[in-house]
Amino acid sequence: MWFLRLLVAAVVVTYSILGSAFQVDTLSKVIAKDNESLVVTGDAEREYLYTTLSRVYVDSAGNIQETLLSPDDVENWPLIVEPGEIILDRGDDVRVKINRNGQQLAEDTVLGLSFIPENVKKNEQKGSGLQMSVGYKTWLFIPGTSQLRGKVSAYRNGDKIFISNSTNKILRIVINSDKTENGFFMSLPGTKKEFVSIRGEEVIDFYLVDKSDKIKEIKL
Repeated sequence: MWFLRLLVAAVVVTYSILGSAFQVDTLSKVIAKDNESLVVTGDAEREYLYTTLSRVYVDSAGNIQETLLSPDDVENWPLIVEPGEIILDRGDDVRVKINRNGQQLAEDTVLGLSFIPENVKKNEQKGSGLQMSVGYKTWLFIPGTSQLRGKVSAYRNGDKIFISNSTNKILRIVINSDKTENGFFMSLPGTKKEFVSIRGEEVIDFYLVDKSDKIKEIKL
């Protein structure tokens, strides 16, 4: 029952760790065009940030896994991020460009774009136990060109509702037209989710990741 649960993208979040502080203007972004961007803002004294890209996938057991993209294979990355290293002073706004690298992929893809402070990176390299995932991460959802295959289903058992995404697509799922944190989910292909229903009948709308099409509505 693995799911990526997202806050609304318009929220601005401050990340602070080991004396580092900066803002990224979105928690998630759908990469629907060849060129997109986001903005990183400095909230402290001079800050050095490194970026990494990781690929998210669902294994054969339905578990979500994540692996770093190798710099040695950059020509095959779905996206290129510029700049890869960022210098921030207090109040600085740096626009980070996210460019499609080659043709649009056939299948929907999820990448994690991490912003890692220099002090965290140094500690990790010294074997302190800090992982490269420590930092601020924006989820990048890349729609593919393939047609929708498979089906999505949901059923109720008492006060619990179970959702299964057996399609080849990342689905945007909205509960009772609620697009706040409590009602808005992204579901990866091959994943399942259960949640407790406390409001009686629930209306569940299923959209493609870029909101271009509503593919189903279920009332339970």
